[in-house]
Amino acid sequence: MCMNLLRRLAGARLPCVEADPAMIDRLRVLEAAGQIEVRIPPASAGTDDGPRQDVATVTSITPRGWKTLAADAPPGEALSFTGTRRRSGE
Repeated sequence: MCMNLLRRLAGARLPCVEADPAMIDRLRVLEAAGQIEVRIPPASAGTDDGPRQDVATVTSITPRGWKTLAADAPPGEALSFTGTRRRSGE
């Protein structure tokens, strides 16, 4: 579920990379919803197994993403999801 991934990203040190194609698809959904900023390179010609997808790099959670996290959090935890920090280089 994308909400679980968004929660995981909120606790991660950003930027972070993801190599799993299924997770990259979920990152695309979060990006399309305006929840995160992510760099996903286009798939390139691979082997007989099909196209090869290079890793995606999540650079930040957007203000909309933080708002979504705060709205979904239990009442006592909502404050921990406020802000727009990038978390890179902290």
